[in-house]
Amino acid sequence: MTLYDVLPGKKYRILRVEGGSKLNSRLCAMGIIPGEVFGIYAYSRSGPVCISIKGSKLTISRGMMERVAIEEI
Repeated sequence: MTLYDVLPGKKYRILRVEGGSKLNSRLCAMGIIPGEVFGIYAYSRSGPVCISIKGSKLTISRGMMERVAIEEI
């Protein structure tokens, strides 16, 4: 399951980021690292997703969403 498959109102855990070093560095700087738990703040199938992680709200593009493996908790 990837970040693209999320549903609002549920909690998820990040399993891994499947991308190159630039993407991994960018997401790590945003706090999106394996083991972190997050919730969905706003979601649209045709646009970016807004997540709440570590008390911050972040917007993730569709391209990035498809590279973040997650699990529902």
